[in-house]
Amino acid sequence: MAGILQLDEAATLWINQHHNPVLDVLLAGVSYLGDYGAAWVLAAIAMIIFGSRRTRLLAVIFLGGLMLTEFVLMPAIRELWDRPRPFTYMAVIRTLGPRHPYPSFPSAHAHLWGQAVLLFAVAFPRLRWPLIVLGVLTLYSRPYVGNHHVLDSLVGAVIGVGIGALDLAVARRLGLLRGPPVATTDTDGDGEEAPG
Repeated sequence: MAGILQLDEAATLWINQHHNPVLDVLLAGVSYLGDYGAAWVLAAIAMIIFGSRRTRLLAVIFLGGLMLTEFVLMPAIRELWDRPRPFTYMAVIRTLGPRHPYPSFPSAHAHLWGQAVLLFAVAFPRLRWPLIVLGVLTLYSRPYVGNHHVLDSLVGAVIGVGIGALDLAVARRLGLLRGPPVATTDTDGDGEEAPG
């Protein structure tokens, strides 16, 4: 475990120290979008207010998964491993934006984006690539801005994808996910198509 943590700290330092002004603006902005889940909570509320029935139900499923993670899983994991933020013990770490006081492991930004990307990329395929790009940028931004280690982001993303998979299972059960059209063939020659 000590070797993994040393590698993690080295990767975190490498990302944090390789910066430029353009990335500072881009990644600080992307990172800020995830603070306290505010952007995603507001997006879900807007979906509930202005969306179709399907969109509203997807937003409710997303919020349910978010609450499960934030109020059940994250406190339990952080109680098991109260890992400090990189800026609290690495003298050379530079920070952009706020210095969050709560434990570093796992990254809430990462779990939120992992969940959102999986659920909404499947539910709304046209948004797939923008969501994936923003999700990857968010994962990279956490060590870049000095608030998380690389391992925090990776484990957070895995948790988020797990919750996103649970969200998808609920959405499928409720018939909210659109599948490919069913192929049909005329098997008996009567001019009517039967399911293939």
